[in-house]
Amino acid sequence: MKPAQVSRGNISILDFRETTSMDISELQKIDEVPLREVWEHEEQDFTPWLLENVDQLASLIGIEINDVNRETAVGDYTADLVGTEPTTDDPVVIENQFGSTDHDHLGKLLTYAAGIDARFVVWVAEGFRDEHRSVLDWLNTRDSSGARFFGVRPRIVSVGTDDAPLGFEFTVIVEPNDWERELRDPLSDREQGYREFFTALVDAYAEHRPSWNRLTPQPRSYLTFGAGISGISFGWVFHGETEFSVELYIDAGDADQNEVIFETFKEDRTTIESNLENDVVWEPLPDGRACRIKVPRSTPAPVEELTSHEQNELIDWGTDQMDAFRDVIEPRLTQL
Repeated sequence: MKPAQVSRGNISILDFRETTSMDISELQKIDEVPLREVWEHEEQDFTPWLLENVDQLASLIGIEINDVNRETAVGDYTADLVGTEPTTDDPVVIENQFGSTDHDHLGKLLTYAAGIDARFVVWVAEGFRDEHRSVLDWLNTRDSSGARFFGVRPRIVSVGTDDAPLGFEFTVIVEPNDWERELRDPLSDREQGYREFFTALVDAYAEHRPSWNRLTPQPRSYLTFGAGISGISFGWVFHGETEFSVELYIDAGDADQNEVIFETFKEDRTTIESNLENDVVWEPLPDGRACRIKVPRSTPAPVEELTSHEQNELIDWGTDQMDAFRDVIEPRLTQL
């Protein structure tokens, strides 16, 4: 079997539910395929594939990961993948391995996390031993640096004959226990308001666009997802207390490159603005490396003070505006 056979997308029973005419007697058993049968080498083959699919891994755990690099030096060692969470610039480290978790990879994971002061630490393995799951759970409740630890299982399956396409999915095995963190460090009213608002927005947008990769909202003022190009993301963002926006955030890792991308969009400014009902704000962000294109809307109150009606109205606007924004922006992304 070759990696090229692997099909993108999560395994789903959606087609079966919608195809009432299917002969149930034709249903076939799913066979799980060891990673070693798809990729010969962990470092040379699987890590590059994981790099290409890092957006799906990031979406599953509810963050964005930009500027991802392979084999990043950490002291005398090299981490498999290292990137950044784009809005906060927090470091992200990913350690991947074939087979079940072991002490060697656990030690590497913690060494890399400490070496780059990672705030998001992701261990990707085919199986998680009970003792290693317990370590990650313990770190999520005890780590005083605020780092968040995830255990993620990659799964490859085949259906039917050997010639059938392969499918893959990521499954979260361990994730931060937010309830425990809230007991130790309670959320503010605003942080709670952000999480409740974006939880409702995620549900609304996922229902509106079923193919969208659902994200896990965090208690912060933004929710972003990949635009298909590393360093560029779509997002819903609260700016201050009375502004909510749909936006494109550009941070490809280099200020000059960001400016080139930004100016490329700006060359088509008249057409972009004519296709959107609301005013478009172009922000080169001279005090920072990134650039932003946003469609803002004022809010009647800070997020935690919105009435149910005001929140629903804002969610409806955000859902519709994101669709319109993507319809205008995405065709131009493919031309970059």
